[in-house]
Amino acid sequence: MMKKNAIVSVVLCAIVAATAYGQTNIDATSITALKDVYAGKFLVGAAGDLKDYSDAELANIKMHYDILTPENCMKPEPTHPMPDTYNFETADAMVEWCEQNDVQVWGHTLAWHAQTAPWFFQEVPTEPEPRRPHMRPGNTDGPRPTMAEFWRSRIKGPLASREVAMERLKSHIMTVAGRYKGRVAGWDVFNESIADSGDCTTENLRTFSWYQVVGPDVLTMAFKWARESDPDAKLYYNDYNIEQGAAENTGKHASSIILLKRLIAEGAPIDGVGIQGHWHPDTNLKDVEQAIINYASLGLQVAITELDVTATGENSGAFGFGRRTEPIPPENYEKQAEVYKALFEIFNRHSDVIDRVTFWGISDRRSWRWGQDALLFDRELRPKPAFKAVLEAGSK
Repeated sequence: MMKKNAIVSVVLCAIVAATAYGQTNIDATSITALKDVYAGKFLVGAAGDLKDYSDAELANIKMHYDILTPENCMKPEPTHPMPDTYNFETADAMVEWCEQNDVQVWGHTLAWHAQTAPWFFQEVPTEPEPRRPHMRPGNTDGPRPTMAEFWRSRIKGPLASREVAMERLKSHIMTVAGRYKGRVAGWDVFNESIADSGDCTTENLRTFSWYQVVGPDVLTMAFKWARESDPDAKLYYNDYNIEQGAAENTGKHASSIILLKRLIAEGAPIDGVGIQGHWHPDTNLKDVEQAIINYASLGLQVAITELDVTATGENSGAFGFGRRTEPIPPENYEKQAEVYKALFEIFNRHSDVIDRVTFWGISDRRSWRWGQDALLFDRELRPKPAFKAVLEAGSK
C-alpha cells in the first residue's frame, strides 16, 4: 500500500525547480499530469517492471501515465528460461499493481531475437549460460562478434527443426498471451526484425534467430497465434530507427513498409506499428512525421513505444557510453526540450492515428540510456525543461 503522502512528495519535488537546467523555475501551475494534457488525443505511457520502486516513483507513474509497458519482465527469456519453466512473478505483480491503480498494461514482447533463451532454437535444450541482458561479449583478441555470431555461440549443438521451433514459439505465445488475456491492452508481437543495414528494396530481415530457424513467415504465424490467444488485444510490430529514410522512402523505413505490406497480404492480424523513438537532438523530424503518415496509409495505427531524447553523448544509445564526470551544460537541456516539444507537436497533428506515446522509463535514474539524461524527470524525479515543453505542446 502506498503511503498517503507519496503523491504530495512528488508534486513538491516537481515544484522545486532545478536552476541547473538553465531555467529560473517551473511554477506550481505547470505541474499538470502528462496524461491529463493529452487526454482525448492519445495515451501517455512509461516503461518499467516496478520491482523495488519507491513510493515516490509509483506515485509518479500513477499521476502522469495512462499505460505501462514492462521493460524486461515479459520478454521471452525472463518468462520462459527453460521448456518446462515459466517465471511470471515480476510480471504478475506489475499487472496487479496497474489494475489496482487504474493504469493499463501493454505487453512487451512475445518474440524477439534478443533476450530469448537458447533452448528455443536447440535440437536438444540445455541450460543457458548466465549473461547480462542485451550485452554481447567483448573479444580482446579480434573483432567483436556480430549479433548473428553471438546468437549462434549461445546455441549448443545442432539447431532445432523448423517444425519444432514453430511449436515452441506457438506454445510460448499461447501461454504468455493467454495468461494475460483481458488484462493487457495489446502486445508487441514481434520486435526488431529488420537489420540495421542492407538493401532497402527488400524486407531486410535479420539472418539469424527465428528468421533462420523458421523463416520470414514466422512473423505472420506469431500474429495469428497472438490473436487466437487474446482476440481483444491490439497487436503491433515494434522496431527502432524505422522512421529513418521516410521522407525519401529509403533506408530502414522503406524495408519496414515492404514487411508490413507482406504481413497484411498474408492475413496477419496486425493492428499497428510501434516506432520506438530512441532519439537525439539531431533526429530528422521530417522522417518522424512522414513515417507516421506512411504507416497510417496502410490502415495501421501508430504508437511511439520507447521514447527518449538524449541530452548528451555522440552515440544514440546507451551501450558503450561511459559515465560522465562533467555536468551536462544547461543549453543541452534546452535543446532537448526543443526537440521534445517539436515531437509532441507532430504527435498532436496526427493524434487521429496515434494511440499512445510511451517513454522508456520514468526518470534518468530508471533509463537504459544512463548518463545521457534522456527523459523528462531527473534522477530525483524533478521535472526538467523537457517536461515543461511537453506540457506546452499539449496545451495548443
